Amino acid sequence: MLQELGRLLEQNMLSFDAANELAEDMSLDLASQRNSGAISNDAFLEAGVIQGGISVLANMVATGVDHSEILVHFNQIRDRAATICTNFPELTVVLA
Repeated sequence: MLQELGRLLEQNMLSFDAANELAEDMSLDLASQRNSGAISNDAFLEAGVIQGGISVLANMVATGVDHSEILVHFNQIRDRAATICTNFPELTVVLA
C-alpha cells in the first residue's frame, strides 16, 4: 500500500479520496489479518500507527498543505513502516 501511495505522490496525483481509501483498505486488511490469526494483536497495533499516518496525510492533502511537507510526512511513515516490518515481518505484505 505504501508503494501505491508513494507512486501517487511522485506523480503529484494523490487526492484526499485516494489517500483515505488506502487508509481504509489498510485498516480492513489489518483487521482481517488479526482476526484470522495471521498477525498478533501487537503487530496490529503497531501497524495501526501507519494507517493513522496515512489518514493524517489524507487530511494534509485535503487542507492544501504544500507538497514538500506531504512528502516529508510520507517519508516518516515509510521509515516507521520499515522499522515495524523488521520487528513484525508478517506485516510486510500489508504495509508494502
